[in-house]
Amino acid sequence: MNLQDLRDELSTRAADADQHQNDLLPGVRHKVRRTKRRRIVTAAGAAAAVLAAVVAGFLPGTHSATPPADRPPADYTRDGVTVPGTVGSDKLLKAWIGDRGQDKLSFSWTPTTDSITVHANCEADGGLYAVRFKINGWYVGDAGCVTGSDAWTLGSSVSLRPDSPFWLASPIGRPVQVVADVIDLSTRRVVTPHARISLGIYSTPYDPSAAVDGAPARTVPAGPDDYTKDGVVYRRRIGGDTLAGAQIADPGRSQVHFSFTSTGRPLVVHQFCTANAGSDSEERPYSISVRVGAGEPNISTCVGNSTDAGAGDSVTLPAPVPAGQRIDVVAEVVPAKPGGPPVPPDTRFGLGVYFQGEQRTIDGVDLAERIELGGYDYRLADVRTAPGPSKKLTIATPAGRPYVIAYGSSPLGVAGEVTGSLWIGKTERTLSIGPNTTGALGLSTYPRAAGAADRATLTVSNGTPTKGTLIVALYEPVS
Repeated sequence: MNLQDLRDELSTRAADADQHQNDLLPGVRHKVRRTKRRRIVTAAGAAAAVLAAVVAGFLPGTHSATPPADRPPADYTRDGVTVPGTVGSDKLLKAWIGDRGQDKLSFSWTPTTDSITVHANCEADGGLYAVRFKINGWYVGDAGCVTGSDAWTLGSSVSLRPDSPFWLASPIGRPVQVVADVIDLSTRRVVTPHARISLGIYSTPYDPSAAVDGAPARTVPAGPDDYTKDGVVYRRRIGGDTLAGAQIADPGRSQVHFSFTSTGRPLVVHQFCTANAGSDSEERPYSISVRVGAGEPNISTCVGNSTDAGAGDSVTLPAPVPAGQRIDVVAEVVPAKPGGPPVPPDTRFGLGVYFQGEQRTIDGVDLAERIELGGYDYRLADVRTAPGPSKKLTIATPAGRPYVIAYGSSPLGVAGEVTGSLWIGKTERTLSIGPNTTGALGLSTYPRAAGAADRATLTVSNGTPTKGTLIVALYEPVS
């Protein structure tokens, strides 16, 4: 089995909802959300595998003992297959090595921690496969089918973190039902490839900095002016945006309605929706309809990746009325297609609306003057631009302090695929955008830990720009 092929396929599946948007109005904010969203989408998968591992206590030949906390957990070996006791800083809680041909699992499990990682190893007869997990009907992700000793550290692990909405419906200490199936990654359908799966459920020290490339990160503490209800929070301020109004519906209810007074600033609308929790990344049967003021409703996919709801997906809208006038907001969960299934009765739903902070506009692209990343605020310190046809742009990076690079472009007039690469030292970040109506690279962010001074260089490596502007911006910490 080709490990790299499988890792690439799983990464593509996890990020398919994160493609660059033609609408550049959300700017840097969209890309910060995307980094978090990738983390959350990956996080979903861990829980499932974890659960599978727990079945160890109920299946023949499995290891179910919990090692003492004062010494490293021992490896577990069965029939020549080993589940390691530690993987990095992760410590084994449960291990399971299944029999060949055991392609489906269904069992009960009681969670005891909300920060876990499942590392997996899977032998299958040809093809590219993964193990799909659902807990109480909630899709928590896919763990890759790969073989070899490096499978425990590469491409075949999934994680579940304390801010996952999963824990709202399935809190620690309450039994849940786990179902695991082997799927074909090319079709996303359940198959029976005569697989043999080995899994380890590990406790994982919660370190949010691991999700943002080593740049400083933290869980932002709740403030007295935040809106909180039933474990979900809309913080009063995120980056330069300020909360205008929010509401979390009671569990099972799928509509919210609130009002606030306009300041004349554009509005940033953040949803929180778990109705699609039972569907994988390619099957999203529910949408959100949001009406702000008297205009037509805005329709978006139902997504709820973190209980820090204001840091999730958003849509930016112009202010519908002048400053000083009231704005009514009505939002509800609806089927994505006419005649679709009714909204699940256990749906958690909410909406928060923020007044957008100050922006700096360059050739139609908005750069926020202030952003939040990893729980810390950064200010826009420097912006460099170059004509699109030049295909290259460089900016200096600071020494001794963390920073964020925002990079992208306005429409470049490229009819086909356009690819941009950002280099900092020997590290590369790539933007690859398929054919679209603008030929724009969109706008991405790259957080960096403190280090030596360097240069960040954006190049167009595929496609021939005929117009537009390349943009590279430097954000530095707010002291």
